[in-house]
Amino acid sequence: MQHSAPSSSLVDIAIVGGGASGVLLAAQLVRKSTLSVALVERSDHPGLGVAYSTRCRGHLLNVRASDMTALDDEPDHFVKWLARNGGGLGPTDFVPRADYGRYLQDLLNESLERAQGRLQIVAGDVTAVRERPDGVSLDISGRGAPLFARRTVLATGHRPPSADSGAYHGNPWREDAIAGLVPDASILLIGTSLTMIDVLISLLEHGHKGPIVALSRRGLVPHHHPPAPIPTPDADTHDLFTGSLSQRTARFRAKLRAGLGWPGLMQLLRPHNNELWHGLDLDQRRRFLRHLRPWWDIHRHRVAPHIGEQIDAARASGQLSIVSGRIEIGRTTDDEVEVTIIRRGSTERERRSFDRVVDCRGPRNEVDVRVPLHAQLVKDGLLRPDPLNQGLDIAEDEALISKEGTPSKHIFVLGPPTRGRYTEIVAIPDIRIQAAAVADQLVAQLSEPSGLAVGPAA
Repeated sequence: MQHSAPSSSLVDIAIVGGGASGVLLAAQLVRKSTLSVALVERSDHPGLGVAYSTRCRGHLLNVRASDMTALDDEPDHFVKWLARNGGGLGPTDFVPRADYGRYLQDLLNESLERAQGRLQIVAGDVTAVRERPDGVSLDISGRGAPLFARRTVLATGHRPPSADSGAYHGNPWREDAIAGLVPDASILLIGTSLTMIDVLISLLEHGHKGPIVALSRRGLVPHHHPPAPIPTPDADTHDLFTGSLSQRTARFRAKLRAGLGWPGLMQLLRPHNNELWHGLDLDQRRRFLRHLRPWWDIHRHRVAPHIGEQIDAARASGQLSIVSGRIEIGRTTDDEVEVTIIRRGSTERERRSFDRVVDCRGPRNEVDVRVPLHAQLVKDGLLRPDPLNQGLDIAEDEALISKEGTPSKHIFVLGPPTRGRYTEIVAIPDIRIQAAAVADQLVAQLSEPSGLAVGPAA
């Protein structure tokens, strides 16, 4: 897929970010309107983003194929694609994420053809978004003049946990995070959630034989799905939506003791997770994030059964050790990282060295003025963090909220950067619903296209 240069400096809608969130929104806009849309992406591979750019066949979706359609109003869209392109995989399978990346790129190509020039892909990094009375101007690296849009949607996705330094790799999604290792190298993975599992699977796929330590504050590892789909239980969960956080937690535990089981209960609550979140006040949300979120995540964000088997085998063989505790990074060279580990419940400081350390604490979405776009938006007063510092502060209609607390009329946000308002917004089943809603809203606001023709997209 090639990027296309816009023949006009004006579009109806500019989408900042060409990963999964941006592609889902572009597809909805093309299907629902005749508006002109520019999808601005800095990488050479629009449609992939962090999650689906992997080439490791062992990186599987954490949801069965039947639930992974990209289009909220076409529930079998992905399953039909899989029947044509999946090499025998079906609705109940956990598909390689690389294949899902191909699906998203095909969706983008299909949208480009359907749009007949109304959708264009613009190459570059958006360094500034400036609000004007009648829209927004965007500064894009490599473009001499700004791009003007009547509306802009920030779909910027995930950022890596930290910066690289010698044998310490802060970006776990880059292939060089585990490149150049001898088979028996000692490795420390900081974090024990889904990102750690991705790096572990990559190491095992490359035939790594050396010891691997995974460390987090509580040492909790995601559970895995049962081998076969289970029916959604018939149970009343209304009492989980009222009362204090402590009361809800007690009721939740009572249902588990009564035999409902984690998989069944999480499946039952799946469509209502954000309703649960919105029913908590700010203090209760803080308490949930501080005390309960780790346990919620290991049951909510489960891995494919085959991945679970590999984790269990690596632990049983002694190759993988899970440690709960804190870590301090010491001297770092190109070949070694010295660390200090303080295990949970102990004050003893354990000094160790590893051939490679990879930061697997998961993606970042909070406001960060070291990001040029964030710095500019903060400086201009257009951006502030959400009250929990999980992402960008947004209104109920996804409008970006300014420093003064005023929702923007022209700038909106989609996907992981909205996790402060929608805590469950990192997976396709959640983002596709939000993308459809944002598309409907923008189409309603811009009932008439600008009328400016745009060149055909490559």
